[in-house]
Amino acid sequence: MRFSLRSVSHCGCRVGTLSCTRAVNDGENKEVETPLCTLYTKKGSAPYLSVDMLKRIEKLPPIVNMHLSSLADYTEALNKFQHGVGQFTALQDFLVYISVHDTGIEIPSGYNTKAGTAVWNKAGKKLIEPQQFVKCQEAFRPTFYQALSDSDTDKNSGKKRAMKAVDRTLDFLDTILELHKKSERLRDVGVFGSVEGGFHEEARMRSARETAARNVDGFVIEGFYAQNEKNKQIDVEEIKDLCNKVFKILPEEKPRLMHAVWSPDQVVMALELGIDVFDSCYPWLVTERGGALVFSFQYHNNSENEREARSTDGFEISLKDKSMFEDFGAPVPGCSCYTCQNFTRSYIHHLLNTSELLAPVLLMIHNFHHYFEFFESLRSSLKTDQFLKLKTLILEQRPSQEPPK
Repeated sequence: MRFSLRSVSHCGCRVGTLSCTRAVNDGENKEVETPLCTLYTKKGSAPYLSVDMLKRIEKLPPIVNMHLSSLADYTEALNKFQHGVGQFTALQDFLVYISVHDTGIEIPSGYNTKAGTAVWNKAGKKLIEPQQFVKCQEAFRPTFYQALSDSDTDKNSGKKRAMKAVDRTLDFLDTILELHKKSERLRDVGVFGSVEGGFHEEARMRSARETAARNVDGFVIEGFYAQNEKNKQIDVEEIKDLCNKVFKILPEEKPRLMHAVWSPDQVVMALELGIDVFDSCYPWLVTERGGALVFSFQYHNNSENEREARSTDGFEISLKDKSMFEDFGAPVPGCSCYTCQNFTRSYIHHLLNTSELLAPVLLMIHNFHHYFEFFESLRSSLKTDQFLKLKTLILEQRPSQEPPK
């Protein structure tokens, strides 16, 4: 894996190219542009969507994010299959990134140990040790993966707990890198090290220095919010100063990835911090609460008349709302997605109220489409030096209050 940093804007946004070699398919090489988001999945599949329905969505990310927590129980089957989790899940056209946890689920706190990290699925808790973790990756054969880590910290964690998280994560990383080096199956697979330390500067700086000194291909920035805080939406302002100090230590020529519930306003602010890769859990959460993304990212048309005509609903609307009962317009007028071209707000409102399975399918198609188009607009704005226009447009649409859970 190789990352080429092409430019850094005056506001701190990074534009680059990530060159990845598939661990399967004869080592095919693929280049992707950053910044980008990955494709969020549940147990290796896009939520609610078959592969055929997924292909109806435009501007799909080239990288799919799967999770150790949901795949660990299938290690034996994948090991016998021998062609990797991408082909196993019919997503062989994507590059595959394996993270430790699923951003969209609540994870009980206090179960990580010095021996390994606790992951959770429907069967309950499973403690994954470094040796077992590497065997999982050999079976999954991803393009790159996040090394095992202890990210169970938040701003209420004491310095001792933050330091313990750093120590454990570094110990896991050292063992994993040693085993990775000996594995023939993982020869072309990238490893991302995790930068931990909660909100404690000393712990963060140590984690950044030590992780950067290891032979990793990139960095996952985490440990700011414990995953027992269900659907915790990140506040970039809260972590801005600490991240700036961390990024001065990390080498510029390696990508930075961060898992969070990324609403559009937080994405544009995180880009200015220097984050390269995001996840796309946010559209799924909007779908789960019966919402449709409606925010505008057409910065070319940000005239006074356009601003007056723009929706005042914030980033999303609730199609469960009674006002949708007789609204026969498209969920988002002018949107080119399959849902908006073929169905109305009133119809989806009916599907939601009757708990029809088609409701989340249609919403997921639209919300993924809208979010991925947003990232395409971000990349375009950076290439044409129009990012500040897009940022202003997004921040103008911030909701006055948080959406319902």
